[in-house]
Amino acid sequence: MALQAALPPLGSRGTPTHCSLLLLLLSLGWVLPSRVRAADSRPGVMTPWLQGTTRDQSWQRPELTVLLPRDRRDTEKKACPPERRARVVDENLVFYEPWELEACVDGALLAAQMDRVNTVPFTYQQLGVFKRKLDELYPQGYPESLVRHLGYFFLELTPEDIHKWNAMSLETVKSLLEVSKGHKMDAQVAALIARYLVGRGQLDKATLDTLAAFHPTYLCFLSPEQLESVHPSVVWAARPPDLDACRPAQMDVLYPKARLAFQNMSGSEYLEKMKPYLGGAPTEDLRALSRQNISMDLATFRTLRPEAVVPLTVAEVRNLLGPNLVGLKTAREGSPVRDWISRQRQEDLDSLGLGLRGGIPNGYLVVDLSFREALSGGARLLRPGPVLTAVPTLLWALVPN
Repeated sequence: MALQAALPPLGSRGTPTHCSLLLLLLSLGWVLPSRVRAADSRPGVMTPWLQGTTRDQSWQRPELTVLLPRDRRDTEKKACPPERRARVVDENLVFYEPWELEACVDGALLAAQMDRVNTVPFTYQQLGVFKRKLDELYPQGYPESLVRHLGYFFLELTPEDIHKWNAMSLETVKSLLEVSKGHKMDAQVAALIARYLVGRGQLDKATLDTLAAFHPTYLCFLSPEQLESVHPSVVWAARPPDLDACRPAQMDVLYPKARLAFQNMSGSEYLEKMKPYLGGAPTEDLRALSRQNISMDLATFRTLRPEAVVPLTVAEVRNLLGPNLVGLKTAREGSPVRDWISRQRQEDLDSLGLGLRGGIPNGYLVVDLSFREALSGGARLLRPGPVLTAVPTLLWALVPN
């Protein structure tokens, strides 16, 4: 590196030379302000300047990821000079060329001294070398013994790295969440929460409150019980893609939260905010929306629960969709449109003028057998749903001979 000839050897931590190096590296954009803060042990020396820089969002990644270009071939297949073999992680490694770090620093040493890695202002390029060394050491994922000491090195990891991890403690999760604040780590945080919950871990209220600082890409990983404790601000921040993977039981919890959060809105503004959550809306609320003539788009209609849509009348669906009603014809084979059509009278469907078929023929009754089965307590021999019975046949059976 060019710095090797330009700078004198580092003195002890806290010396003017040490501070000058930190300031130079930070000014060049080679280290994060958070790493310089961790590396500086003298209170009051750099704190005022750091406070000014950390308020400037331009210091954050990914804008500062451009480093000195170097051919990767320089870092491969070179033997380590014996005198350069690293025995400890310290400031001297800052002056190692990338090929020297590849050849002279052992992955096991990095894993054992991860706390030291976080106190030295390494460049992004050097941290990238360290990550490759650790990935080679643990190809199946980092163990808990390393994860709990990652600290700011967590910022170098990807969601794919995190998904490889095994079970970890709640304290480890909390420490990594604190490190992630302000660093655009929403995807990594979602992976962290998903990985933790796979191991049947439980999130406490303090952790859920901390999660409110991140975009809620993690929502669908939480259980319905955990969603009950989600901070109200999360409802405002969620976007439709964040809720795509949520199950009905989760939407049952999120929908009333959203309804409460947006209760002061009305009309199209209310519908726009509620769209991601309408998958949890009950029939009564859909009927109320139909009376407001909100003109729901078909894409939103198709996210509704079939059991909430089926009881709606033809008139209610017409009012709910407004000019978008014509879309029912193209969506008739999918749920919940298919389910709804099968429970409507064909003559009512015909009144829409859309050519919808598959409704209840004229002159038929719908007999629900689920009540009789519930009383008998026996196994279901028939699929849940209506049984169609011809009225003329019934009447003929009642006529006395």
